[in-house]
Amino acid sequence: MGRSRKLSVSVDGATLDELKVLIPGITVSFLVDEALRQRLARARLLRLLDEWDAESPISPDERREGEKLWREAVSSSIQVRSRLSQREKERRGSPSAKPSKKRVKSLSRPS
Repeated sequence: MGRSRKLSVSVDGATLDELKVLIPGITVSFLVDEALRQRLARARLLRLLDEWDAESPISPDERREGEKLWREAVSSSIQVRSRLSQREKERRGSPSAKPSKKRVKSLSRPS
């Protein structure tokens, strides 16, 4: 990891206020760094996929199937409240903290 550099960013006030409420103690610097790393990882993957596609193009049917799988993967990556966060609520004595009996089904395809 390289040296840190200072950067000036503008953030919507309402977004920053909500961040402070929902994730107390997290720094904007950490979030910006994390977002940049994720964006770079995606850019690297897209570049690799473009290179592979140039070397060995896929058929329209294969492309449609890949796009379908991608949509399913993206829709299943929505974060769900974890048991750990529920335990943390219970530890803090939140009035809305009651154990959840609901299970979340996986949206991924069976193997």
